[in-house]
Amino acid sequence: MAVVVKICGVRDLPTATLALAAGADWVGVVLAPTRRRVDWNTAADIVRAHPGRIVAVVKDVPDDLFDRLWTLPWGGLQVYDRDPDAWIPRARARGWLTIRPGRRAADRGGADVLLLEPPEPGQGRPLDWEAVPAPDRPFWLAGGLRPDNVRRALAALNPDGVDVSSGVERDGHKDPALIRLFIEEVKAWRA
Repeated sequence: MAVVVKICGVRDLPTATLALAAGADWVGVVLAPTRRRVDWNTAADIVRAHPGRIVAVVKDVPDDLFDRLWTLPWGGLQVYDRDPDAWIPRARARGWLTIRPGRRAADRGGADVLLLEPPEPGQGRPLDWEAVPAPDRPFWLAGGLRPDNVRRALAALNPDGVDVSSGVERDGHKDPALIRLFIEEVKAWRA
């Protein structure tokens, strides 16, 4: 079975379009207070251009923004610091993929996918892939992944998917060549 690829932290429509055309299964748009955060209008443009293919990544979002999420045709929802009992059923009722970060199968709650990542996501720091036990499926791997190391991570943990952000950036911006190369490396693994 093919490994799912999510290119996260996308900040503009051309990059989202490029990532999907290059073979990404998902694109993550961050609405959380980080350096990769996009404003609502930019997020809405990306989602409307690619309905059902974009994952909203949120953390500590005010209730009004959280409520606005339901007005767009997202494909998935990845939430940090929210009560999963409040958002998982709503997202699943819309047919959205639900992603919950954690380390153990119990952390998944009712979400579709557990995202195995370092304690400080988005920093480009990898887990010790050989030392971390693989959680029960389905799970995706994030943290410190790059085109030059993703196959080693895949071999070590055999995840169902990978989620990359800083590993496909140069000078803090998504690099088209790195995006393509990362996707090629993942798709070629076990091909």
